[in-house]
Amino acid sequence: MEDAALNRVGWTITQEAFDKFLVCLDADRVLAGEAYERVRSKLISFFAWRGFHFAEDHADETINRVVRKIDHGDEIRDVSTYVFGVARMLTLELLKEREKHNAALNELPPPVEENRDEDEDAQIRIACLKQCLQNLTEENRDMILAYYTQEKGAKIENRKRLAERLKLPLNALRIRALRVREKLEKCITHCQKQMIAGRNRGGNLYRLERK
Repeated sequence: MEDAALNRVGWTITQEAFDKFLVCLDADRVLAGEAYERVRSKLISFFAWRGFHFAEDHADETINRVVRKIDHGDEIRDVSTYVFGVARMLTLELLKEREKHNAALNELPPPVEENRDEDEDAQIRIACLKQCLQNLTEENRDMILAYYTQEKGAKIENRKRLAERLKLPLNALRIRALRVREKLEKCITHCQKQMIAGRNRGGNLYRLERK
């Protein structure tokens, strides 16, 4: 859990940090890029086979944790093997979170207006997503929407085309997308808290308190 906390607070992946990770995979830049794609693909399969949704996100989180360790000076002899040890630790964390979530749900009485609350929560998230997207620069908004378009194999080809259009290496595009996504998630979380608080006070569902 220490890694999770450190990864969320006080550290953000940079191109320099990611380059250190690539060097650990192979001194040759091209071979390192190919090794990275193989490792990431195996990590995605690792989480997918274990029934986790968002396997790509968990694969990226695993790699981010390893990148952070290397960036902080940890010496890792075999990165290609080490990442799967980190993936197994992340799996345990995800399972514990799932167990806690299920236990909490089992202890709660059935809500009186469950469907209405679920619909409102979904509306709140959609409203916050739209607002937070508008807060991005036009370039970042277009990039993040294009980055998460399509599914599975089509998504990979789409991202390659996007990288070519933006004249970025695919690795640099992933880092940029991660940064924008982190910014979006923080914005959405803050927005949801404000809107839910307003709803609980009996206010307008879509009225946000401005700082």
